[in-house]
Amino acid sequence: MARIFSIINYKGGVGKTTTTYHIGTWLALNHGKKVLLVDVDPQTNLTFLCATPERWQDFRDNTGTIASLYRAHLDDKPFNIRDIVWSKPIEKAGKPVVPGLDLVPSDVELLSIDLDLQASSTGFTRLEDAATQHITKRAILSNALQEVADEYDYILIDCPPNLYLVTQNALAVSEAYIVTALPDHLSTIGLEILYDRIKKLNNLLTYASAISGGELKGPDLGGIIFVRVRLGGTKITKAHVRKMAEIKGDYGPNVFEEYTTEGIGYGEASERALPVFLIDDANAKRVADQYRKIGDEFLARFP
Repeated sequence: MARIFSIINYKGGVGKTTTTYHIGTWLALNHGKKVLLVDVDPQTNLTFLCATPERWQDFRDNTGTIASLYRAHLDDKPFNIRDIVWSKPIEKAGKPVVPGLDLVPSDVELLSIDLDLQASSTGFTRLEDAATQHITKRAILSNALQEVADEYDYILIDCPPNLYLVTQNALAVSEAYIVTALPDHLSTIGLEILYDRIKKLNNLLTYASAISGGELKGPDLGGIIFVRVRLGGTKITKAHVRKMAEIKGDYGPNVFEEYTTEGIGYGEASERALPVFLIDDANAKRVADQYRKIGDEFLARFP
């Protein structure tokens, strides 16, 4: 049975998608794990790290995306998530290069679908009915992933920087959530807000499940990974050292020991829709070891 994790942050540009992608590809490439990446961010960045926009367009037009799952729910139609699993999407010269990794691609249509999910709420006079609807709207992804969970070791869900219903679906199916963060003041504030909001969402899920007979409970905080740590020469700048120590003091063992620094190798790899481990380029090689270590630490924490 797959272990399922959501990777999330309220802020954009904090390495969330890059981290999801490289942990997933490293687990598949180096540890022989079967990994399913699920992109629920309408920006579709994780999808475009796996495949070019042209290949995605063809897959979307002929097969569908994660938006197809939610649209089927809104239309009260059956749907099998296997129909939108993109097998071995990462290619080089037309050949799969990460054979153990599959993808459920995203779609900008998720923006309107989230609004439609919220608009479909119905007023109830009975508490049991309200609780059942609360669970039903947040169990769409959970119910779908049950169909394929036995086929993977890990399912990693890349979430958008919000806590709307599609994001709540991702959290509800996850055993834990991973936060990527810059070691700066705003990230510290954002961590506190995100932690408190998810705790409240979990409490509501637990309460509604108890009333309706559902089984959703929400995820625990599984880890905090620092990204784009700034170096002064070969050492971390004092400002980032202080902030990393402060967050570690607040969250203790949840903070990963490994981290990434700023580097242009990630951008160069994303242009080729390949992980840094598979790029024979000096800039990529300089940063590849960082995600190797993060991937290994992730596996040690969640074997």
